[in-house]
Amino acid sequence: MMAGTRSTTPPLIVRLLQRKGDLSTETVQAHETALAESGAAAEEYLLRNALVDERTLAARMAEHLGRSWLQHGASDPRALVECAPDGTEVLLGEVRQMLVTAREALARVPDGVLRARQLAPAFYAEGVLHVASLDPTDFSAVEELRMLCGTEVQARVCTRSLFQQLQQLWEAGRGHVSGGEDLAGVVEDESVDVDFQRSMPGGRDTQVLRLVNTILLRALEEGASDIHLEPYEGAVRLRYRVDGQLREVKPPPAALLPQVVSRLKILSKMDIAERRLPQDGAIAVRDGASRVDLRVSTVPTVYGEKVVLRVLEKNSIPATLEELGLTEQQAKDFDDATASRHGLVFVTGPTGSGKSTTLYCALNRINGPERNIATVEDPVEYKLWGLNQVQVAPAAGLTFASALRAFLRQDPDVMMVGEVRDSETASICMRAALTGHLVMSTLHTNSALQVISRLIDIGIEPFLLGPALRLLQAQRLVRRLCEECREPYEVPGDVAGRYGLDEGATLFRPGSDAACLGCRGSGFRGRTGVFEVVRVSDELQEMIAQRCSQRELRDAVLARGIELLPQSARRKLLEGATSLEEVADYVQVS
Repeated sequence: MMAGTRSTTPPLIVRLLQRKGDLSTETVQAHETALAESGAAAEEYLLRNALVDERTLAARMAEHLGRSWLQHGASDPRALVECAPDGTEVLLGEVRQMLVTAREALARVPDGVLRARQLAPAFYAEGVLHVASLDPTDFSAVEELRMLCGTEVQARVCTRSLFQQLQQLWEAGRGHVSGGEDLAGVVEDESVDVDFQRSMPGGRDTQVLRLVNTILLRALEEGASDIHLEPYEGAVRLRYRVDGQLREVKPPPAALLPQVVSRLKILSKMDIAERRLPQDGAIAVRDGASRVDLRVSTVPTVYGEKVVLRVLEKNSIPATLEELGLTEQQAKDFDDATASRHGLVFVTGPTGSGKSTTLYCALNRINGPERNIATVEDPVEYKLWGLNQVQVAPAAGLTFASALRAFLRQDPDVMMVGEVRDSETASICMRAALTGHLVMSTLHTNSALQVISRLIDIGIEPFLLGPALRLLQAQRLVRRLCEECREPYEVPGDVAGRYGLDEGATLFRPGSDAACLGCRGSGFRGRTGVFEVVRVSDELQEMIAQRCSQRELRDAVLARGIELLPQSARRKLLEGATSLEEVADYVQVS
């Protein structure tokens, strides 16, 4: 038995070799322990210990699968030879020249896919791409490659030396191969999975490729922040979240949904064979000079897998905080706090309120060669130059807390924590802020001042918290009225009293022009933020240390003329930036 443990069945190749008499039972038993401890693949171990030659290995696997196999020519190592099950050998051509024929078929396939799936291109003939494989029973690898290149793919058994040569020629020979053939065009941009300006490959999967590209491109054109692809019994629903609202659009045919999902999973580097568990991945797309990253999540439902794609566009991070919707004074307070050499800055709000965008904007403004900035996120949404970004991996023991402890040994100036979720993370943030580091993070609270009670509740001492805090911010995102078709109206008296407005005040509502080109008839165009930015003064620090109540803290902040969410929302209303329905929850007088 030559398995990793004595209780398991020997690997397939070992059983095949035993069956044919290439390995004796005594030899297998003698090497059982060594193979288990080596951790190597059975084929690799057998070759390394000269227990069998590579041609015998390839011949036995090919015979088991009922296929021919590939090897170098016995008399000419430059030749590519196909060996039939009956022992007949057919010369296919020179290895390098045969490899050139695979160029066009692989024009859209990143090299990383070939290496990760242990595939090496061999040749292309009669509409079929032939690839050498170290594991020809890995059918998901073949399916992934077929979907990517849009042509038929056949995995070929081959000798290990031929596989290594083909792999080396393909990777090193992307520049030049014999005869002056240039393979540099195989991968135009390894960092991009979808380029909308590339031509579609031929083949039976063209319709699926075109469908996926259409779904993604239309979402970008409409300014969607999320794409929802949902299976139901005999039907499919496709929705885009635009300006915070889900909007249904024409879905792909239900019969093609499994292929569409497989294509998205392939692009996201997911396991297309796994349909029972949730998976996460990412896709990079390009339309001309613009690159957009998509964060992809799949979840199994009773009718199939639901796919949600979050659109992450680096260009959407504004250069100034005012572009997010902060007032000049709010932006100045935030900039002053993040310019500090130490302390805590918290941004709070519900999921989808733009907290990450605010933090990225702030980090961009202080990002420079004189500062060492590290972030720990779950997940990393925007990859930015100059930031040392770490994504948590709890299964591997990499948590917010463990990453923060590691950061503190990396001479940091600024640390950004995706979210403070527990007392351990909060304590490390606190110690870092008190020992000369600027720490920025998020919390899920309804207001800025609630950050204080939340941190105290999870174990932070008030006498330490006050001196550490620099700034607290709460925010919400609301839809912005279309300036081309919005309509003014006078607010009735009863409504004015309910929302703290003056009777007869002029507000704006969505326009009734269904043909408006600015908003496509929706009445809204884009979103803006409603903010409360509380600079933690000496007075506020003292009140925190004395455990003053939320009402006392709120009264002190309002006495300084600071806008909280109700005041900020009313100002946005009166400016005509949004509608009463959008901010009703924040401005209603209790």
